[in-house]
Amino acid sequence: MTETSSPSYRIADLPENDRPRERLSKLGAQALSSAELIAILLRVGVPGESAVQMGQRILKNLGGLSGLHRAAFDELCAEHGIGAAKAAQIKAAIELGRRLMLESPEERPTINSPADAAALVQYEMSALEKEEMRVILLDTRWIL
Repeated sequence: MTETSSPSYRIADLPENDRPRERLSKLGAQALSSAELIAILLRVGVPGESAVQMGQRILKNLGGLSGLHRAAFDELCAEHGIGAAKAAQIKAAIELGRRLMLESPEERPTINSPADAAALVQYEMSALEKEEMRVILLDTRWIL
């Protein structure tokens, strides 16, 4: 019995207004889905699967954006159609996003509550396993 899946399409077959790069150019990155943003990084799909479909599959397999963030380089390379170059592009984009969050020291937020502190470390901690978080939280008790 064969597995049924969504129909395959190439991004080049889509009307120009539906293509991720063109939509980003006209509407901004915030208008695109996570899978479409990943597709822009991937540039091409694999036979039978467009770059957008690959992005959807990778997000599903790895548990969304937070799973993609947590995934080891080798784990990302293990995904069908992702080699070292594409994995490096994705990991580099994630790291640029992290650095952007840290870039403005003159605009450092004031911490007035535990919720403020949690908001500052939430992104970093989202990439950690539960046990790693527990150790960090125990260590920060001594710092505070």
